[in-house]
Amino acid sequence: MSPAGPGREGPPEVVTAELVLDRVREAGGRLSLEALDEVTLAGWRHAAKVARLRLLRAGPQRLRTWSSPGGMSLLLVEVDRQGVESPVMPPPETPTRQWVAPPRPRPRTREFLGRVVPVPSTVRRPHPIVEDLTEALDYPERMIYQDRPYLMPRRRPMQRMRQIWQAIITEAEFRGYETLFQHNRRDHYDRGHLILRIDREDFPIQLSGEQGKPLLLTITQVHPARRRGYDTWTDTPDTPLRTQLGEVFTHVERWADLLIERREADRRRELQYMRERERREIEARRQFAENHRRTTIQARIGERQFANDARAYAAALLGVAGDLRPDRADPVRAWADWILRYADRVDPRLNPEGVPKTPKPGRDDLRPFLPPGH
Repeated sequence: MSPAGPGREGPPEVVTAELVLDRVREAGGRLSLEALDEVTLAGWRHAAKVARLRLLRAGPQRLRTWSSPGGMSLLLVEVDRQGVESPVMPPPETPTRQWVAPPRPRPRTREFLGRVVPVPSTVRRPHPIVEDLTEALDYPERMIYQDRPYLMPRRRPMQRMRQIWQAIITEAEFRGYETLFQHNRRDHYDRGHLILRIDREDFPIQLSGEQGKPLLLTITQVHPARRRGYDTWTDTPDTPLRTQLGEVFTHVERWADLLIERREADRRRELQYMRERERREIEARRQFAENHRRTTIQARIGERQFANDARAYAAALLGVAGDLRPDRADPVRAWADWILRYADRVDPRLNPEGVPKTPKPGRDDLRPFLPPGH
C-alpha cells in the first residue's frame, strides 16, 4: 500500500501525526503499509512515534506499531481503567505474515570429520573471489613499483595458489558456509583475505608463498584458547597443503563451535541477569507502592488528629467569645466557623477515599528498595 494512494498526482504527501491517525481510523483501526522507499518509511515511522506519544498523554486510545522490511503495521487499541487493551476492530482471521530471518549456517564438524577436500588439477572457471585474491596478491608491489613496473618481483606459484583458493571456496559452499573477500586498499601492505563465515564468526584466511619456498596457509586471527600466535599449515613434500585442507576445515569448525558455545553462554547469562533484574525491579515497585500507601495512611491519621484538635480549638474559641465585646466577639466567631469548616474538609472520616493511586516511580524513587549495586 502506498501512503499517497494509487492514482494520486502532485507533490508527495507530507506525513504528519494527524494523517497517521486519520488513515488508521479510516482503515478501521488496523493499517498495513508495504513497498515503501526508505525516505517515505522513515517519515511514517517518525509521524507514528509522534502520534503514539500524543495518545499516551491523553485519551483512552493507544497506537501500536510493528516494522518489517519496506513496510510497517499500525494498530489502534482502547485502554480501560485497569490498563487492559482491546483492539478498536477485531483482528483479521489470517494474521499478518511476519518477516523471519533466514537461519544461519551452523558448524558441521562431526558430519565432515575426516573428509578429504578435493582440489582441482586446473582452474578453468575460477570463482570471482579467486580472481580478486589473485589481483590483490601483488597489490603492495604495485603500490611500491607503480612508476617502475619492470622491477616488480613475480615469483609465486600462482597455479597452486589458485587451486587451493578454489578448493577452499568450493568446499565452503558445499558445507553451506559463506565466503567473502576482504581487502583494505588504504593499507598498501594488505594482500587481501579470504573470509570464511560460519554462523556469525569470521575466519580470515591468507595464502602466501614464493618460488622455492613452501606455501603457507594462515588464519590471521588468534584462537581464543591462546593469547598469541596464528594457526599455520605448511606445504611440505611429505604433507602437501592440498591434503591438509580437511584438517583446516575441521579446525575452523571446532573453533566456531567454541565461539558459538561461548556466545550462547553469554546470552544465557545475560537473559538470566535481565530476568533477575526485572524480578528485583518488580519487587522494588511493589515495595514502593506499599510504602506509598503506608505514608498515605500516616498522613490521613495525622489529618484526623489535626481535625480533632482543630474542632477542640474552635469550640474553645466559641466558649470565650460570649465574654468578649461585640466588636471582638464577631471576628473570633468567624475564625472559629472557618476552622470548623476546614476541619470537616480535611477530616478523612468525612471524606472517605479508596486505595490511593500509586505514582509512577523514577529510578531514584526505586533506589532505596533495590539491592546495592543494582
